[in-house]
Amino acid sequence: MVMNNNIKAEIFSTGDEVLWGDIDDTNASWLARKLRESGIEITRITCTGDRLEDIAGIIQEISARADIALVTGGLGPTSDDLSAEAAALATGDTIVLNQKALTSMQSYFNKRELKMSDDNKKQAMLPSKAGVMENFFGTAPGFHISCNRATIFFMPGVPREMKPMYEKSVLPQIRDLFAANTAINSSSLISRFKIFGLPESKVGSRLKDFNDHFPQLKLGFRSTIPIIEVKFSTISQDIIKSQKQMEQASQWISSRLDGYIFSNTGLSMEQELGRVLASRKKTLAVAESCTGGLIGSMLTDVEGSSDYFLLSAVTYSNEAKIKILGVKPDTLMAHGAVHEQTAIEMAQGARRVAGADYGLATSGIAGPGGGTDEKPVGTVCIGIAGDDFSKAYRFNFSFGDRSMNKKFFAVKAMDMIRREVLKIS
Repeated sequence: MVMNNNIKAEIFSTGDEVLWGDIDDTNASWLARKLRESGIEITRITCTGDRLEDIAGIIQEISARADIALVTGGLGPTSDDLSAEAAALATGDTIVLNQKALTSMQSYFNKRELKMSDDNKKQAMLPSKAGVMENFFGTAPGFHISCNRATIFFMPGVPREMKPMYEKSVLPQIRDLFAANTAINSSSLISRFKIFGLPESKVGSRLKDFNDHFPQLKLGFRSTIPIIEVKFSTISQDIIKSQKQMEQASQWISSRLDGYIFSNTGLSMEQELGRVLASRKKTLAVAESCTGGLIGSMLTDVEGSSDYFLLSAVTYSNEAKIKILGVKPDTLMAHGAVHEQTAIEMAQGARRVAGADYGLATSGIAGPGGGTDEKPVGTVCIGIAGDDFSKAYRFNFSFGDRSMNKKFFAVKAMDMIRREVLKIS
């Protein structure tokens, strides 16, 4: 094993379903975060399909330049699960029935009063020199091998199986392997700010001098429209010094993005709104038209949302707005569905029906059709109602894409009610 001050790691995802984009490779991003938290440098992430020679060749390539490789996928019982065979091919080893792996699998089936089929036994066929890692939530054991300079860990592709295997088996072995290395004993500090209301280019422009002020920190951006994430990090053995640097950087960034930061802890808009409502013991009801239930869906994705979220009424038609929310027919006749007064009455109705502290409403034109000169595609009216007030606003956020418009409408509405609860202008 080649020992470096900087431990280099690579992540290798296998499987046609990942390569073709049929599923998102959340394993790679999760593992990358975990490695960095342990002070380990991630130099490359690779993906390939279910081809034996390709997998074996990439294993050999990685093992020549990295100290650690984390491989996910290919441990199942079917013919396209090739990780064990590829590992043997890459190292010149042979495949044998591993008794420890077989015992672990049998224990898994016995606990669940299930019968292990002959097909499952394929998962216990491993390189003869492999070390076995128990799978706590599935049938396929993991394993690790040595190849050239690297120790390579093979884990299942199913996230709920992979994550506990990494935490319980892989990470402790990495720490043992590199116990004398200072990098593994360093601490990684990461701060995340969430921004809404500024495009990525303007966020970057406002923070362009960051490295001049904080050369020891690393700044990064991630855009998931309409949200911009700003993160900065450091890896250091001097925790006190690093924490002070991070605090100074936080203050510097806050001063340049004042008014646009909705979370300084990395929370999503729906999580932050939930936190604000819960902390003040306030409840919310939503009446949605153009957003089609998206706000309700986003809010209920947050654990504990039943403490503050009472209702989402998708009142898409004018009749539904009248019968369910009590919107006045005269209002719709005079102004139409997309109007501030309509949004106000929708918010008032949602609040009244649910008995909530706040009502929130959206009515707009998501497109691609339906726009007019007065109300073009991207127009949205957002209404807010409380105990002693009601108000509404009109915006235009046309992205030329229906789903993107809906997402922006929803996030804008949640940001507005967040500001209302916090009394932020």
